Amino acid sequence: MADLQYNSDNAGSYNNDPSRVSNDASDDTVAFEQVSSNQPVNYSSDASADEEQSLADNLGEVSDDDSQYDLTDDSPTSTFGSTFGAAAGLGNGSSQYSHSAADSVATTTFKTVEPRADQHKDSAGAGAGASTKHRASRSAFALFYSLLIFVILLIAAFFGTHWYFHDRVAPGVNFGNVASSRSLVGSPEDEVSRAVEQAVNTSSLVIKDDRGNSITTDLQHLGVKVDRAATVSAIMDAKKDNMFTRIMPWVQQTVALHASRDDAVMDAFVVKKFVRLHDRAVPYSAVFDESSDSFTVEDGVPGRTVETMPVREAVKKLLAHPGQTVKVSVTSRRTDAPIKLEAAQKLVSDLNVLLAKKISFNNGNGDNFVVPKKVLASWIKVKADISRRKLSYKIDLKAADAWLSKSLPKELNKEKEDQEDAVNKDGKVLFTTLKGVNGIEITYSRDLAKKACEALTKGEDANIAVPGKVTKFATKQKLVEMRIVVDKTTQTASVYKNDELVKTFPICSGRKGMYDSTNGTFFIYLRYSTQDMRGPNANGTRYYLPGVHWVSYYNGGESFHTAAWNYNGIATGDPAHFGSHGCINMYEQDAQWVYDNCPRGTIVQVTGVTPDGPVRQQ
Repeated sequence: MADLQYNSDNAGSYNNDPSRVSNDASDDTVAFEQVSSNQPVNYSSDASADEEQSLADNLGEVSDDDSQYDLTDDSPTSTFGSTFGAAAGLGNGSSQYSHSAADSVATTTFKTVEPRADQHKDSAGAGAGASTKHRASRSAFALFYSLLIFVILLIAAFFGTHWYFHDRVAPGVNFGNVASSRSLVGSPEDEVSRAVEQAVNTSSLVIKDDRGNSITTDLQHLGVKVDRAATVSAIMDAKKDNMFTRIMPWVQQTVALHASRDDAVMDAFVVKKFVRLHDRAVPYSAVFDESSDSFTVEDGVPGRTVETMPVREAVKKLLAHPGQTVKVSVTSRRTDAPIKLEAAQKLVSDLNVLLAKKISFNNGNGDNFVVPKKVLASWIKVKADISRRKLSYKIDLKAADAWLSKSLPKELNKEKEDQEDAVNKDGKVLFTTLKGVNGIEITYSRDLAKKACEALTKGEDANIAVPGKVTKFATKQKLVEMRIVVDKTTQTASVYKNDELVKTFPICSGRKGMYDSTNGTFFIYLRYSTQDMRGPNANGTRYYLPGVHWVSYYNGGESFHTAAWNYNGIATGDPAHFGSHGCINMYEQDAQWVYDNCPRGTIVQVTGVTPDGPVRQQ
């Protein structure tokens, strides 16, 4: 064992040889080695107060740790306490312990073994490191929660902004001039609609020619049709394709007016304003000729025209940035017919090919309607592009829709007509006096006009089915009580009711030969109290009989009717000389009796042979 002693060569430290320290000593414990009880321990009187204090501190730590060092002795007074007291006495100037006291008392003596320098360093570092780690951990958590709260607020702000602009104009959307664009940001749809209307109304062009003439006009007069609703929708939907860039004001999108241009209308307007009628050049073109039911060439005329291309470019600029006045200059010049004859002839040929196509509609109940060529021609709009010297055409859907929406219901709608069957007293059906017709009420839509225009554009025939509501006809049975027997041999007409003779009338039937009344069994199917009659004569001329009374048709154009002009033929029964065109001529009172008493469905039986002369005497 080495003695605990003061190192006179090195006044600042004790003997700290690392080999003297127990390997299992902890970093937080001051180690001691036992010293023989009879061996004197010398301390230098020059020991520093710091060293004494260090020893006292170390001894204090040992005394506190009773579980590590269990110090016991048989003497009444603890040796450890004596030793501590001796050590304390050093602090009062004593140079050494009393040997007599040491001889009479068994004493266990310890010396301090200080930890190695690296152990002190490790111990201090561990404590400081733990404290630093704790503080760093708390700082990291604070930073994490701060960032989390920031991200949550950022996300909330992002979606809140999106919600605000979901039905409003997004930042960065430009329409019209700068002031208009700024005022539109965040605007709802009704405000945007008013802004678009104002932009259209304040858009104008100032056109000046090379002769000093000037006009101010708007988009409408230049053949521009603005779709205001589509423009509003485009502004409201701008930048919606990307939810991240939608609310970023530095991401820009410019919305133009949604509009269609008709350059032919524009050209005609400009020429009309700057060139007098008798000075204007007229292009060769195509026009529909009703007499020939086809398109023909319309002659062109040389004269003065205006170059309208600058106006077209100005209109494009105004559509892109509406709400302003654009100034443009044009020049005029003399020219031959702006479009040549050959171009017109080719167009006429193409258009007549289209007119040869058959565009028809059916109601699904057997009724079919073919659109007349004249109507098809009215759907074809010829355009003359003077600037490009070209002729073209387009099928006008609007014109087709307007005409078809009015005409198809008239042509294809049908009133329901119930069928009538004539039966005898036993209920047997003798014949159908009136054929039933289903009721049809078509349902028109613009799609029908689109189909017709598409077929015409492609140069194809089309039979288009029109949807509709069908009402089925009913069948009614009608008891036949009346029957008329026409005897050409006797030139009489006898009326029977339930096979009992009621009346017999004198008649004059059709002239023998090509106008002979047809034999057979028929029934009255159509009646008029008064009718104008027309038809061909044997010599090729046509007859016209206005106001014929009490007409009852039974076989095509053959009927019972009044023949006031043929009373002599009726009186004598002489169809060979006074015969009709096939009808049964009667006195007026007799024809009226048949009309009043023989309803539709009355059976008519024509028999006998037409005589060669009169069968009665006057």
